[in-house]
Amino acid sequence: MKKIFTTAMLLMFLVLSNTANGQWVQTNGPFGGKINSLVVSGTNIFAGTCGGVFLSSDNGANWTAVNNGLTNTT
Repeated sequence: MKKIFTTAMLLMFLVLSNTANGQWVQTNGPFGGKINSLVVSGTNIFAGTCGGVFLSSDNGANWTAVNNGLTNTT
């Protein structure tokens, strides 16, 4: 009985883990190097990079640098 339960759990894990993969799509940015942080506020996505802060308000399809007032963009 224990062997059947273990086999069933392993099969369930393999099926569920295969369907839970995230899908990434290349967009036009952000162009600041490595992304160090992401913040979501309402419909805005902010990405903190080594080249400054970037904003997307269309689910990441387009990015705009929002570095006004920053003395150090890193």
